[in-house]
Amino acid sequence: MELDRFDKQILEILTHEDLNLNELSERINLSVSSVHRRIKHLIDHKIITGLKRDINYQKLGFSLHVILQVSLSKHDTDTFAKFLEELENIPEVINAFLVTGQSADFLVEVVARDMENYSEILLKRIGKIEHVVALHSSFVIKEYNHVFNCSGLLSKV
Repeated sequence: MELDRFDKQILEILTHEDLNLNELSERINLSVSSVHRRIKHLIDHKIITGLKRDINYQKLGFSLHVILQVSLSKHDTDTFAKFLEELENIPEVINAFLVTGQSADFLVEVVARDMENYSEILLKRIGKIEHVVALHSSFVIKEYNHVFNCSGLLSKV
């Protein structure tokens, strides 16, 4: 899909700010219906997955944010699918990535209320999933995802 300057502006703004359609429309000088149509087009072409808001899990009482490395004993499509299906039943799992080039097969993003809660999630739920053989936790100290500017990347499109 070819992106024009308005599409790039929409993407740039949405990576850094939560704006409603009216505010976005004013910022890029397009009608609300045009902005809505463009966003729908970006979603339909899977360039963005929707206009979800970032959730501040800490404000909701989840003080721990963990990146969990998970290694599985089998490496096939069915095993991966079953693992992901099991993760969907754990509400504290907020994201998962199948990775290569690491000792882990998956990086799983988890939030927990405290260490006791995380221990229960890790040992009684994720650790009990079939074919899980190793778990390594990294605790997030600070998140920087909103400070990066994608305009340089978008200029290459």
